[in-house]
Amino acid sequence: MLKVMVSVFCFLFSSCCFSTVIEYHLETQSRLGYHLVSPSDLSSHRHELESNNIIRFSNIWSLGAGLRAFVESAYASNSSRYPDPVRIRDSQDFILRDLYLQYKSGPITLRLGSQQIVWGEAFGFYYADLVNPKDFRDFGIGPLEKNRLHTPLVNFKWNFKEHILQLLYIPKPHFNKTPSIGSDFSFPFTQFSQGSSVTFDDERTLPIGLNNAEYGGRFSPSFTGIDLSLLYLNYFDRAPVYLSSTGPGGMAVKGRHLRMETFGVTLSLPVRSWVIRSELLFNHGKHFNNFVGQLDSFRADEIIAVLGLDYIVGDRWRMGIQISENYRTKSVPGALAPPSTQSITGHGSVTLIEDTTLDGLIAYAPHDGGSLVELSYMIPLSKRIELLLAVDLFNGSRSSQFGLYRPASRGYVQIKTFLGNEVKL
Repeated sequence: MLKVMVSVFCFLFSSCCFSTVIEYHLETQSRLGYHLVSPSDLSSHRHELESNNIIRFSNIWSLGAGLRAFVESAYASNSSRYPDPVRIRDSQDFILRDLYLQYKSGPITLRLGSQQIVWGEAFGFYYADLVNPKDFRDFGIGPLEKNRLHTPLVNFKWNFKEHILQLLYIPKPHFNKTPSIGSDFSFPFTQFSQGSSVTFDDERTLPIGLNNAEYGGRFSPSFTGIDLSLLYLNYFDRAPVYLSSTGPGGMAVKGRHLRMETFGVTLSLPVRSWVIRSELLFNHGKHFNNFVGQLDSFRADEIIAVLGLDYIVGDRWRMGIQISENYRTKSVPGALAPPSTQSITGHGSVTLIEDTTLDGLIAYAPHDGGSLVELSYMIPLSKRIELLLAVDLFNGSRSSQFGLYRPASRGYVQIKTFLGNEVKL
């Protein structure tokens, strides 16, 4: 298949075929995990394959192509914990990643196709990272780039006198992948069903059409030593609001994604070994869930402020702290979330003997007392093989945003292999 794609593009760009370079990267992962809260049963037995490749036809034209596929056998093996909808929906997946054609000449870059757009300066959680939907079936834990789902779009960049203007057009919206009912991180619908059964339908995309198109951009002016960006996006909320109705068959829940706008500013300022990071976002017309007899939604504006400070010492270790607050401008009866929520997050990474790496993240939510701890220890077994030992711990009351998922706390061991090279044709 790769040879066919290369042949086609060499025909289209025959003038530069003799300078074609292929950069390929292949990664495999095998993970075995168990829950740490009784019952301490199987939480994950996953095998994953990811391929990311770039074909450079010349200094002007290039093609990106990538995919990720996985098989998760824990849901079938641990049927006493995971119901059939989880096994059927989440036991395997094939995810298209990069598939784009890029033109780059002078100050202009135009990229067409499936790709990632990374905005923002925060770590641990997504704030200004608005464009791509995310995979939250495992709560979004792990590397942010792994959970970010690629989206087909038009990405235009113009670099003029070190100022960068980026314009985006998305003809077909795509939305977050949400956990299935009965999975470790599913929304607690049973709290609202009064003991009846629950069915769930969440839309993953909308048809192509002018009414569904999304658009926005980012402008990054050049200031010495300061990374500043102004951003805007008119889009459908990547996260759903839930609407329910009750009938003879129980409660039926539908996830809906409604249009909103986001205006934002992001900032990164290095000062010697320190880096100050900040984000300020205004979400206009966002919908939030409330419950008054049924799950419903209401429209309000939201302000998000993030401030962080990193301390970096060479490439051996770094640490950082980050505080954030989400403030909703309207309070209504039955709202599922309070009008103001806060988060304090700390992150640290240190490279120890023989290039082993200890990495940790701690998040605390002052408004409800919940917390999340992620710890991992990476041991390089060779240049192309890594062993990872990790735990994810959720704590707090059942009504807190992290404590709700305390039964999902887990520990796991993972083997990762890498293969990559550059080939000139």
